[in-house]
Amino acid sequence: MNNCLLLSALLAFTLFADLYAAEPVFESELFSSGTLVYSDDFDGELNPERWGAPKKDKKVVDGNLIVTPLFTSKEEAMKALNRDHHLGLEPVAHLNKIPEQFVCHLRYQFEKKELTPGRPSFQIGHHMINLGILAEGGHRVKLPDHGPTFSEPESDMALDKWIDLIIEYKKGTIRISVNGKGKTYEHEKVTINNKNDKYGPRFTFKGGEGSKILFDSVRLWDCSE
Repeated sequence: MNNCLLLSALLAFTLFADLYAAEPVFESELFSSGTLVYSDDFDGELNPERWGAPKKDKKVVDGNLIVTPLFTSKEEAMKALNRDHHLGLEPVAHLNKIPEQFVCHLRYQFEKKELTPGRPSFQIGHHMINLGILAEGGHRVKLPDHGPTFSEPESDMALDKWIDLIIEYKKGTIRISVNGKGKTYEHEKVTINNKNDKYGPRFTFKGGEGSKILFDSVRLWDCSE
């Protein structure tokens, strides 16, 4: 009986140790601590609270979330939607419920032949801070409401490449690290709050026609306290 109890205790301890070891490590330049509110390696069902209701444009395959267009032609889309706009001809994804202050680790890529005007687009806050890919390589940070733009060519951000991104944010300050190249921006235009977005702060990804968006992992910490 004692041996059984000892074995059970050892199994419970091992399970706890494994779970503890798997807990993502919190590191930040802006915050001393944070509460992990979402962690995903896409090895199970899609989280609808974070990504919206499952549709045919979002599939979890081999540890990746793959986002594709809803429709392949304008005619098909217009017939299904009974409208002539927002036709779902490009992949669009939203990562919802972003805290007011946060740290986010994200590994993703845009699978696309070439850059096209305004695409791909990654919005930190819906229609707010834009994180774009430079034609010559690297990334660009554009603040909303006619705020300044910052170019960071050394980050090696590009199409068809996995992007290791860390975002740390509080109103007025954002730190963006791409593939290990980080920089902090302090400006009155640094905000993810769009008063016209009824869904609250979120990330918006738009790939453009003929593209896919792939997500490999995400970690999100609430740093409000």
